[in-house]
Amino acid sequence: MDAVTQNKQIDQNPTAPPIWFLALCTASAVIGLTLVTPALPIIKTELNASDEAVQQLLTAYLIALAVGQLFCGPVSDKTGRRPVMLAGALLFSCAGIATLFTQSIGILVLLRFIQGLGAAACMSMGRAIVNDLYTRDDAARQMSTISTVLAIAPALSLAFGGVLAQSAGWKGAMIILSICGVLVFVSGFFLANESKTKRVGKLNLRSVFEAYAAVLKMKVFLCWTMAGAMQIGIFFSLNAFLAYQYQRHGYSMAEFGLWFALTPVFYIIGNTLNRMWFVNHGIERTALMGCLLSMISVMLLLATQAMGYTHALSLALPCALFGFSNGIVVANSTAGAMSSAGEHAGTGTGLVGAWQMATGGIAGAIIVALGGAQDFSIAMGVLIVMSVIAVISMVYVYSHRSSPLNLKHS
Repeated sequence: MDAVTQNKQIDQNPTAPPIWFLALCTASAVIGLTLVTPALPIIKTELNASDEAVQQLLTAYLIALAVGQLFCGPVSDKTGRRPVMLAGALLFSCAGIATLFTQSIGILVLLRFIQGLGAAACMSMGRAIVNDLYTRDDAARQMSTISTVLAIAPALSLAFGGVLAQSAGWKGAMIILSICGVLVFVSGFFLANESKTKRVGKLNLRSVFEAYAAVLKMKVFLCWTMAGAMQIGIFFSLNAFLAYQYQRHGYSMAEFGLWFALTPVFYIIGNTLNRMWFVNHGIERTALMGCLLSMISVMLLLATQAMGYTHALSLALPCALFGFSNGIVVANSTAGAMSSAGEHAGTGTGLVGAWQMATGGIAGAIIVALGGAQDFSIAMGVLIVMSVIAVISMVYVYSHRSSPLNLKHS
């Protein structure tokens, strides 16, 4: 059956699946990381593994999550979103089940890598389906809802993961992850119609590289992606070094956790206001405003510490402002990037996801390597540079904005 015949048989007006399903697709990837984290000490003891080997359970998953999105995107542009999503959910679940039957840390790391590939498919397809079925501004609203879930899921899964690890061991976490994969598969099978109504060419390695080459030539796409990646990179970096500053001011790690919790709380507030109000004023203007607020928050964070303030609020309030600004940037930048990728939206969403994760990991590593954990000004210097890059990127996007068109992307 040729591509033209296939396209004719696809529903030209697919019904959007429930937003909770799309949120589950994307959140399952994050839960796959955070639910396992509290169980790492138990895995080390039971499998008699080294710290480095146990850490690879997270590293392998993250690498697969980033790299997998790079391949899932172009594949879905040519085969459709639904088969990639279902295959990813099946892979995620089966890999989780297989971990229950191994006592080898090496095999467990391999299975976590496979699980990460499945998570990459679910995560990238959740975003791609939103882009397929909604106008650009509506897509930004839906991404705000999904982002809110992504902010809540890690906190809940970390807390639940600790309880689960104590009561059911590390295999209990793997069982829960397998159940999540099954839920995504069953829900997708019955609730998700194919959303990619126009396929792109034939599927081969050359076409994948051609798709990425085409997307990487789109300056507006690159600037949208850069702005979002810098914001996420700043958040991950704060996680990497801010605890040391709280410690220098005499606060415990428990107190740090409570104060820093204001950041995701205000992130959720920003997401909610973005969905209800900010998007109506244009996602370019909103994202630019968010990037400017983010830069101000980072500068305030440096200023309060340079002025010698030691109360937790001197750290928590600028971080809360950053969380709010992040809430109105990330969803809009993701929707804007995917929209600007046009027919290569699947390729775009894969690149967006991989770029965001890579920036988060690399920025934190650079700050620690430069001594940012010991010298707060070094860490903040890097964050200020990142925030300036985000603002410059959004200024370019804003200056090249077009009149809003309420068109659905196929």
